[in-house]
Amino acid sequence: MWSCLELIRPLNCAMAAVGVLIGGFLVAKTVTFPILLALATAFLITGAGNSINDFFDVESDKINRPNRPIPAGRLSKRCAVLLTLALFAIGILVSATINWLCFLLAVGNSLLLVVYSFNLQTKMLLGNMAVAYLVFSTFIFGGAAVNNLVLPLMLALLAGLATFSREIVKDLEDLEGDRMSFIKRIASKMKESFADRFRVHPWGIKLRYKTVYAILIASFSLWMAVVISSLPYIWELLGLSYLLVLIPTDAVLILASYILIRRRLYKSVSKMIKIGMVMGLLAFMAGVLF
Repeated sequence: MWSCLELIRPLNCAMAAVGVLIGGFLVAKTVTFPILLALATAFLITGAGNSINDFFDVESDKINRPNRPIPAGRLSKRCAVLLTLALFAIGILVSATINWLCFLLAVGNSLLLVVYSFNLQTKMLLGNMAVAYLVFSTFIFGGAAVNNLVLPLMLALLAGLATFSREIVKDLEDLEGDRMSFIKRIASKMKESFADRFRVHPWGIKLRYKTVYAILIASFSLWMAVVISSLPYIWELLGLSYLLVLIPTDAVLILASYILIRRRLYKSVSKMIKIGMVMGLLAFMAGVLF
């Protein structure tokens, strides 16, 4: 039982559920029964996604995360598949009791999680886009549960763009570690997926895409998030309390973009983007509550 819980990573599931809660709360300003059903759906489907991810990653996890339930031998691959199917099925059934839009989102996200685990996670930009969409969709799901997508969509765009940028920065940060010997051992175990992201040369490892292009895309994504973040205030959807928290939020994201371009301090930039995302959530909550 504990191995099953470890496999689905309950904390990650809870974070997805919180995103749904915030998306619904922005509209309803309270916690309704449809929002609770949406929370349950997000928790279950995220758990299924984590489970199927470990199923496909078992070979690399033997090297990278040998203590995970499957490579450690505490859980069989068959059990992981059965758990995944059960969680996907229950999550989709629960979503069907909310409304048709939630049902479609649940089905679409379930399919994407399978495709991501099978193929996309090793592809730099496509994989990053998939992760960003999944973050985006949690807030949309909360709004869909209460049949209002306007404010949740604004927050979802902000979170999705910031996540996309951060995922690229994390890849750039990982590149430094990938020059170390342990990643070369991984390369010998997973040649095809490794080649999707990196080029391996006798003198080292290089990112498949030019670093400068990745930096520019990540920075552009941050600037788009800053622009979109102003729309709720400009369109008078949220008031002064939102703006007061938004200004330092955007300042953090702009500074992160500057440091990324000029100094390439990937670890620091990744942390700054994460802080900016949390501040953005607080800005939306302040705008709704005050």
